[in-house]
Amino acid sequence: MLISNAFDSYKKNYMAVRHQSIRILETHEVCKRQLVQFLGDKDMAEITIDDVARWEKWLNKSRCLNTVRNYITRLRVVADYMALLGIPSIKAALIPIPRREATVPTFLTPSEVEAMIACSYSLRNAFTISLLYSSGIRLSELIQLNRGQIVDRQFTVIGKGNKPRLCFIDERTEHLMEHYLRTREDRADALIISAQNKARMTPTNVQLLIRNSAMRAGITKKVTPHTLRHSFATNFLRNNGNMRYLSTMLGHASLDTTMMYAHVVDNDLKDQYKKYHTF
Repeated sequence: MLISNAFDSYKKNYMAVRHQSIRILETHEVCKRQLVQFLGDKDMAEITIDDVARWEKWLNKSRCLNTVRNYITRLRVVADYMALLGIPSIKAALIPIPRREATVPTFLTPSEVEAMIACSYSLRNAFTISLLYSSGIRLSELIQLNRGQIVDRQFTVIGKGNKPRLCFIDERTEHLMEHYLRTREDRADALIISAQNKARMTPTNVQLLIRNSAMRAGITKKVTPHTLRHSFATNFLRNNGNMRYLSTMLGHASLDTTMMYAHVVDNDLKDQYKKYHTF
């Protein structure tokens, strides 16, 4: 089966059924295009380990390590899928996955988030920022929220892997939500809508909203919806929240994923430094 057909088959018969996120679907499509661009639309069975090594080297010239890793992983899962169907393909086990690049998550302080909310262009924007920060939900989960879904400051989202999880908001977010919904005269189901067409916000709309609010607040670091998720997690741990509970609230499949925040907010380590360092 040709590379393009194999990727399309996997997307149609597996990814769609699993309701995978928009971001993963986009990565899958870009990976397919990049692979076909480099190798040509050859048969999956004709791909060699040398082909993969050359493709990885080519990708490294214009992509970060983690993006390259995601593309290689995409090829592996499609190859695995072909094997399950009994269709000849390169063996996934022979394709090495590049090591993940170590990164330090960018986060905002509570005062920076407060400044973004205060400098927001509209009540809707202020509510969106506060909701992302207070709940720690992903962008894809935010845009799927409907009116009436948040009750008594809690709600359920369907996260990665089609897994439901319980999320919460704080008093400020509830107050902003109530005020925002009172200004709405439409009957749209979506909790947050575009001011122009009264339709559900798109990921690009929300990203621009966040970026513009950060600029208005004078924040120079790059701020995205995911930055607010990082900020939620960092603030929770800095207040001595339990790592395992945080992992559950973030919807992480493994506690190892949540551990990336540990070195940023190691309060015990900081206390030890203050206690025993002299000058």
